[in-house]
Amino acid sequence: MKRLFIFTTLLFVCFTFVKSQTFVSTTPENKNVILEEFTGISCGYCPDGHLIAHGIHDSNPFDVAIIAIHAGGFASPQGAGTDFRTTFGTAIDSYWGISGYPSGTVNRQSVLGRSSWSGAATQTLTQPSPVNVGVQASVDMATNVLTVDVEVYYTGSQTIASNMLNIAVVQNNVEGPQASGSTNPTAMLPNGNYNHQHMLRHMMTGNWGEQITNISPGTLFSNQYTWTIPANINGVALDPTNIGVIAFVTEDNEQILSGTIEVSPSIIFVNSYDAYCMSATANDAICGATTNLEVTFRNYGNQPLTSLDVNYSINGGTNLTYPWTGNLISAGTETISIPNVAFTPQATNSVAISTANPNSNTDQNTSNDNVSTSFAQYSSAGQVSSGFSAGNANINITTDQYGSETTWELLDDNGAVVVSGGPYGNLSSSGTTVQPTVSANLISGMCYSFYIYDSYGDGINTAQYGAGSYTVTDVAGGVIISGGVFTYQDQEHFEVGTFNTVEENSIVEGVSIYPNPTNEIANISFSTLVKSTAQLNITNIIGDLVYSKNLGSITAGKHSLPISTVEIAEGIYFANLIVNNKIINKKITIIR
Repeated sequence: MKRLFIFTTLLFVCFTFVKSQTFVSTTPENKNVILEEFTGISCGYCPDGHLIAHGIHDSNPFDVAIIAIHAGGFASPQGAGTDFRTTFGTAIDSYWGISGYPSGTVNRQSVLGRSSWSGAATQTLTQPSPVNVGVQASVDMATNVLTVDVEVYYTGSQTIASNMLNIAVVQNNVEGPQASGSTNPTAMLPNGNYNHQHMLRHMMTGNWGEQITNISPGTLFSNQYTWTIPANINGVALDPTNIGVIAFVTEDNEQILSGTIEVSPSIIFVNSYDAYCMSATANDAICGATTNLEVTFRNYGNQPLTSLDVNYSINGGTNLTYPWTGNLISAGTETISIPNVAFTPQATNSVAISTANPNSNTDQNTSNDNVSTSFAQYSSAGQVSSGFSAGNANINITTDQYGSETTWELLDDNGAVVVSGGPYGNLSSSGTTVQPTVSANLISGMCYSFYIYDSYGDGINTAQYGAGSYTVTDVAGGVIISGGVFTYQDQEHFEVGTFNTVEENSIVEGVSIYPNPTNEIANISFSTLVKSTAQLNITNIIGDLVYSKNLGSITAGKHSLPISTVEIAEGIYFANLIVNNKIINKKITIIR
């Protein structure tokens, strides 16, 4: 509801009317600084920008607000839960034509590199402002409604006819990846992730604000705004207890006249018993039939939460209950682990989670009691390679110029890390570094996953930075995975047995695909020990069939068959060679 100049009689139309302010200052003041920082998770220099911005704020805590805008190529997500972009931020980034990151604007005067922010902020803070801005905010935790009251008081004259009021909502303590995060060590979390601050989440007044038409000295503008806070934005959880509100006034899209510091809303807990089921995760299984669940919930009641039922089921099966006890204050958060939950494997498995009976009472707000998640079982999806020998496997990594971007890990079927490596050192110019070989003991009958990551998103084999590579081989020299051309991540799921020693019942051996990666035509080669029937299927990473060829009856001996990939989109796929009902799985990468 807007409250702009409330008149009680027509007589007031002829005179200047000032509504009595409640919290904004009426004394002329200098400008406050609004630093809009354009950043991204793959930007190696951005943590240094964060450090500089925080230094400016810490030197002027009552006069500076930071809005971190994730936009541009360096803000491209690195997987689920890492898309920190907003349509608002993208529009602001495009308006200024940002081409280098980090960049920033101080009161929207011009685009500056990070080394110029401090000087521009110091100069701006000495300039008189024709307007003061005040803001108050609260969040009703029962409805997730943010209410913001803004007052704008004009203390000086201007040469323009109107201003624009902008209200930004930012979020603090957002966990996620960040290239070169160690440059800002205080932002690094114990698990190696980065703690993002002042992240733009929403503009309550639209991208460029709401117009104020009466800007005469002595005039007060006041208004109230509301926003129902969603559970997430682009899959990134939005925590009402970690948001801040910043209001500022501009001449148009540019030239911020002044604004407020970041204000934390007051949190209102209406209900006595309200448990909010925030999120749930389940680890992927390779070949097994158990998973580990993690459930996070929060006390949205105004009474301490001492007990709660956490209900869960997988693939619509039996509903089980985990009885939690503890002591959570209002807004307190708890994460519980439920290990070794059995399930009937499917390629994609759905998990339903709900909370009930807080403190043995009826939950007064059931709208926030349910969440769901899913996890994969790679064997059911036909994504587990086989035919590898038990014993010591060797992991060989050759990094490119930016070895600090490279990490990798080998996981067992329970999600435990068997061995890992990186980050490594950088070179001063384009080139490669052969890293020491790492060995890991593979147990017969077990399944494993190998993951290699590049935090920048350009893999480790590029013409510009060096032809890096990686190879994982089993004890018999069989190649489990190799490559170097990828974006943020490459992986292989595989089963260990004694296949490479040629078991008595083995009927096929020496399966390989080349060239791999491939563009238009690849070849699959293999040897059969007896006359067989064969089928070739290619599936994507979620198990959808994209190619199928019936090879019919084939004789014993060596075979090499072409695979046309012209009609298959670029990406990572799994080629399943089926010989007499035995499935041999190989990964194939298609590039354009």
